[in-house]
Amino acid sequence: MSETIKIGDSVVWRGGFGQDMALSATVKGMALTEEPREKYGESVDEVDLYSVRENRVVFDLDNGHWCYSEQIDL
Repeated sequence: MSETIKIGDSVVWRGGFGQDMALSATVKGMALTEEPREKYGESVDEVDLYSVRENRVVFDLDNGHWCYSEQIDL
């Protein structure tokens, strides 16, 4: 298993702030935030799983949605 997530990777995403059924999506963009669950941060091409687990990444997905790290199943 990769220790990072990068643009173009396929992820398992749950809409409804993590409550909906899991669906596959491709990462179009990401922002690394200073604090957990912030909506805006520094645009990055790759993040480590530690930052994802800390809920410090906002993902832009190819399905027209964005999500917080907590909505991505690792």
